[in-house]
Amino acid sequence: MINPVFTNAAGMDKNVLQRYLALPQPDGKSMVTYVWIDGTGENLRAKTRTCDKEPKSPDDVSWWNFDGSSTGQAEGSNSEDLCIILVTNHRAKCPFYCGIGACLVLGRDLVESHYKACLYAGVNIRGTNAEVMPAQWEYQVGPSEGIDAADQLWMSRYLLQRIAEEFGTQVSFHPKPIAGDWNGTGCHTNFSTLVMREPNGINAIHTAIERLKARHHTHIKIYGKDNERRLTGRHETASIHEFSAGVANRGASIRIPRQVDEEKCGYFEDRRPASNCDPYAVTSIIVRT
Repeated sequence: MINPVFTNAAGMDKNVLQRYLALPQPDGKSMVTYVWIDGTGENLRAKTRTCDKEPKSPDDVSWWNFDGSSTGQAEGSNSEDLCIILVTNHRAKCPFYCGIGACLVLGRDLVESHYKACLYAGVNIRGTNAEVMPAQWEYQVGPSEGIDAADQLWMSRYLLQRIAEEFGTQVSFHPKPIAGDWNGTGCHTNFSTLVMREPNGINAIHTAIERLKARHHTHIKIYGKDNERRLTGRHETASIHEFSAGVANRGASIRIPRQVDEEKCGYFEDRRPASNCDPYAVTSIIVRT
């Protein structure tokens, strides 16, 4: 998952958008938008993912977690909420995460054009959503095997920057594009092996986490330039100086998704890589460790 930030994102050319919306899409692929009510009980949130076939009803789509700490629906240390189509809650004040509406979200035309172009080009893009900071977006690539994940992420970056040219917009992959009380931008990396995905694979996940802990500082050196500006222990990050792991904890170095903890198999998320990292280097060191 990568979080680019756009500048000059307002007033985008709709003719450019229409050209990308008209691109032929792979057979069976559908862009499905999940919509829910945030912690205010008034505002809607949305994020989009790729499904391998067109759903006919809500029962045809899988559960998808979201960061409830950014929507006023959970604490950062226990931040995974689940949505299918609609989740309601009446608690806290919202930020911009998964926001909708012109006053909250900038750059949607570029994001949707990029999504269509990736599908057209064969990049395995799996979803997108607005992020916590205005004009900050996330998109996900994968799942992919081995080096293919890095190949596809590099090509997705190329497409994003080329399309941004057409909109007259600049893309930043800097891990802390705006100083101050704003979230940085990461390249959260989900990883699993076959044994981790099999019954009781949670044991292999915990073993892997211990190995990652032992090489924390070695990984940090590879995980992106200026990453110390982002990994401060605030804004949904762990401190760059300390290693931590937890279930549904977006303030940890390594997050085990709640569903994985409950089902005792699946994958883990390394939240340390910066959005400007080299995915070849990240893939290599995780596998070697």
